[in-house]
Amino acid sequence: MAGESQMDDYEDYPYDELYGYYNETAEECQFQEMPHAHWILPTLYSIFFLVGFLGNLVVILVVSKRSSRRADTFILNLAVSDLLFVLTLPLWASSLAQGGYWPFQAYLCKASGFVTTVTRCASSLLMAIMSVDRYIAVIKGKKMHPVRSRSCGIGSCCAIWVTSILVGCPTLVNRHLDDRNSKCVDDSLVFKMVVMVLTFLLPFAVVLFSYCCMAKYLWSYFGKQMKAMAGRGKPRQGHRWLRIVSCVVGAFCFSWLPFHSLNTVVVIYEIGLDMPCSTIVAVSQALTASAALAFASSCSNPLIYALLDGGFRRRAQLSLPRQFLKCPSMLPIPGWSVPTTNVSMESTSTYTGN
Repeated sequence: MAGESQMDDYEDYPYDELYGYYNETAEECQFQEMPHAHWILPTLYSIFFLVGFLGNLVVILVVSKRSSRRADTFILNLAVSDLLFVLTLPLWASSLAQGGYWPFQAYLCKASGFVTTVTRCASSLLMAIMSVDRYIAVIKGKKMHPVRSRSCGIGSCCAIWVTSILVGCPTLVNRHLDDRNSKCVDDSLVFKMVVMVLTFLLPFAVVLFSYCCMAKYLWSYFGKQMKAMAGRGKPRQGHRWLRIVSCVVGAFCFSWLPFHSLNTVVVIYEIGLDMPCSTIVAVSQALTASAALAFASSCSNPLIYALLDGGFRRRAQLSLPRQFLKCPSMLPIPGWSVPTTNVSMESTSTYTGN
């Protein structure tokens, strides 16, 4: 009987994949909020919103000036996905500041959950398709050139958005305000499992396979050439592009891997695996922190482009107003300065090269 009573207490935990477990009625196993989480997390979310909104807006403005290349299509769609995602952060920040209470209407709970799910799915699938594109470019080369055309890139992005929207549609039904505490939650276990597969397991497997194959290929066939190039100054443009793509994908995986790993533990628990109270509390607190790390990925890509891609910096300097450029020119970004001479708009971009 004591075991049944403890399990009943566990079942009283309404779980939200953004914030973790909550329990206001259980006596034996109570959720312990992270210290100062009511102001630290909202502050972080607000910073992510500002940096992500401005950064991704700059990427969209710059890349849309010349989107004739295949890689530009992926970058543009990824920036749009991140921009839509950060627009929901003020809502979650406001909710966190009030201890999880959702101060808005129910339709905003559903809409924000829908946008979050769609953009998460789109970003993950875009990372996977970018990794496959790099795999084909490195290993197959010109043999697969028709597959790597811009039209195929646009078709792939359209398919990704359609898939992401379909995946997000159940959110409009499942998301609701909890009657007990007015928190925005999603109680559908099956839906959580589907989202986990499409936004984590499948893309991560594709990324891991692609980069393992590329690493093996480069190590086997180009190891000596790469060592010979080590003492000749800057690496070739193609190598820099591969490095930038690797940084973008790596940052995404690093940001989302802890969140999805902990979310997997939660799903396993919800399926029926018995867990100690201390484990549930520890997972819930870790999930809250990992969600903040995951949301930081929405503003990381523009910083990677600005730091590693000289072509992107040149295009940004030519595309953006001079007054706007004075702010980032004060930051320690290599090669960033307010342009004083006319430079051709055809400046090549390392990342957006063919």
